[in-house]
Amino acid sequence: MDNGNVRFSWSAIIRGVAIAYGTTFLSGLAFAFIGIQPQTDQLVYPLLALLTGAVGVALALKVAQSTRPSYLVSLGVGVWLLSSTSVLFGAQSFTGWLSSSAFIALTVLVGRLLRGFTHDTLPFP
Repeated sequence: MDNGNVRFSWSAIIRGVAIAYGTTFLSGLAFAFIGIQPQTDQLVYPLLALLTGAVGVALALKVAQSTRPSYLVSLGVGVWLLSSTSVLFGAQSFTGWLSSSAFIALTVLVGRLLRGFTHDTLPFP
């Protein structure tokens, strides 16, 4: 458990974004391989994407050993910015990317919930 004075390095944030985004990316490939697509599975695909993205966020939080709001926000913004590559490759419209911010925020929150809560207390100074 971290205390309030811990600052995160850019490398820790980049590592967390890579874990969260990489988990989502690999699960998307697995979904495509088994035939689950957003066009045909309009209810199942978003739920699976939310769940696998949240698992990626939970893994990133586990590696960082933190659930601080500043790290969660950095993680979410990093994943959101990295997902802008889909606009560059023509897989998503710019407005679709902008509207994805709500889905990414929800993914980060669910990932935080999956990470769980601790009852550990910090010792008094």
